[in-house]
Amino acid sequence: MKLNKLILIILIISTEVLNAQTDFRSGYIIKNSGDTLYGNIDYRGDLLMSSVCKFKNADNVIKDYSPSEITAFRFIDSKYFVSKVINNRYVFLEFLIDGEIDFYYMRDEKGDHYYIDKEGELLTEMPYEEGIKYIDKKNVYYESKKHIGILIYYMQDAPEFQSRIKKVKEPEHQELIELAKDYHNKVCEGTKCIIYNKNPPLIKLIPEIVGGITYYENVDDINETFYFHGGVLTHFWMPRTNEKMYFKTGILFVLLEDVDGKKVDYYKFPIQLEYIYPKGLFRPRLSYGLNFYYPGYRSVSLSLGTNIKLSDTKFISIFSDIEFNSKMVLVPAGLLSYSLYVGLLIKL
Repeated sequence: MKLNKLILIILIISTEVLNAQTDFRSGYIIKNSGDTLYGNIDYRGDLLMSSVCKFKNADNVIKDYSPSEITAFRFIDSKYFVSKVINNRYVFLEFLIDGEIDFYYMRDEKGDHYYIDKEGELLTEMPYEEGIKYIDKKNVYYESKKHIGILIYYMQDAPEFQSRIKKVKEPEHQELIELAKDYHNKVCEGTKCIIYNKNPPLIKLIPEIVGGITYYENVDDINETFYFHGGVLTHFWMPRTNEKMYFKTGILFVLLEDVDGKKVDYYKFPIQLEYIYPKGLFRPRLSYGLNFYYPGYRSVSLSLGTNIKLSDTKFISIFSDIEFNSKMVLVPAGLLSYSLYVGLLIKL
């Protein structure tokens, strides 16, 4: 009971801290009157930015704007959102590319939505579905093709693109942007399209050298004392999925001592999902997942800490790690250890 309360308190505090984080970046809003106001805009996930723009002016006054209150907002040299009416309600669509054909994107509670627009045509969604259907007493995998027909219709004046369009498995940022850019260059020579969505790396590896102390308790045949841990962690950053989320793994080494005084080598391999706040001098981090030991053992891990900025590429990391015995994969069953680490994280 005490363990469950401890975990609950930690998760509540962590959730409140993460929810309180803001990420204001330079940008501007375009009011319905046509006036442009420069300031800072809170950079959040696609789901939230489809419904609200949190704007901070030069006097540090923060105001929330709905899609019906402004025409557009943009982060400097980055994402650009415009107000549109979709299904009889105002929303912010991310403007991906402006050319002979325009593409837009939005995420809501139902998932990802892509829209196509062209002069003389209506703004149209390109739906996509995949899943399992029960047909003739058996499960059959299916994926919709309606988006292909819409793309072919909007680009019918360039029939040489049809074979390429038919290979578009599902609507996706970069493939649509490249398709629209090439189409624009084909049918509108001498003018350039505008690509608002920048192309971040698909995946980036960020190494971290760490060392610290760990105290194990209630472990059979192991002396209860402090042990040194050291090794290398790797943070897999996937900015196209979420700029604040990472997949963390690596290898840590610890030399334990059994009750007879014999030294035993152990290696620990974390497999965890991680959140790192991307701005400021102190950048909170939180991860949860599994630790796999060699020789064989598995534990549940909850890690909390912060990265302290030294430069744009180097950070001092300080974090604690609480390990629990694993009851059912990710379900903790009892305290195993607690650790304190210090490290150097390097963005290559």
